[in-house]
Amino acid sequence: MCRARHTTKRRQNSSAQRAVISLKENAMTIDAIKKTKQAFLILGLFLAIAITINFFVLNFFDQKSSYRAAHSLVGILSLMGFVLTFSNSVRSKIRLIFMFFISLIPCYFGTIFSDLDITLLGIGQHRNPIFHSGLLFFLILFVARPFKSVFLTLIVVGFGVGLGSHLIWDLFDQADVRWIPGGFLDSFWLGINGLFCLIFARSFLLFRLDISKMKST
Repeated sequence: MCRARHTTKRRQNSSAQRAVISLKENAMTIDAIKKTKQAFLILGLFLAIAITINFFVLNFFDQKSSYRAAHSLVGILSLMGFVLTFSNSVRSKIRLIFMFFISLIPCYFGTIFSDLDITLLGIGQHRNPIFHSGLLFFLILFVARPFKSVFLTLIVVGFGVGLGSHLIWDLFDQADVRWIPGGFLDSFWLGINGLFCLIFARSFLLFRLDISKMKST
């Protein structure tokens, strides 16, 4: 009898443990679904905001090309993501929004800079490696280094993000860069220049924000 009772208790305990584990797993699954839905809602909201901003920016500059619209939208989304990476460094959300809108127009100009080779050199020289590189941004960074203005930094950084996003988008578009053998080297050129634009832009802004914090303390 004792053994039977002991066995029954063990089975009951085992069933109870399985039930608890099952409830925990269900709770974790529900929580994961909620977080996933929340993430998609946030992404959808950001995309809607980006598309709206892109619409107004394109209309402001009287741009009607779908090619230009795509580059501009990618630039805006890149700038959003870029600014969000500073959410831990900048406590005020209002300041983050300020950073975004100050950088917005320079970012747009960054997205169109690479295509100026069409205007200056003709369509036959489109995707010239000088225009489709971070060279101008790196020069601007060098010139802007002595200036301590965060406002100026945001303008410079916005241009860099826009330019970097253009180059990386061209990478996925498998763009053919002039003077560079096709295939891997084209992709490497665009990717490394675009990536360095984003990395240097972030480092430059982070450095300026750290300096401004030190001054305020």
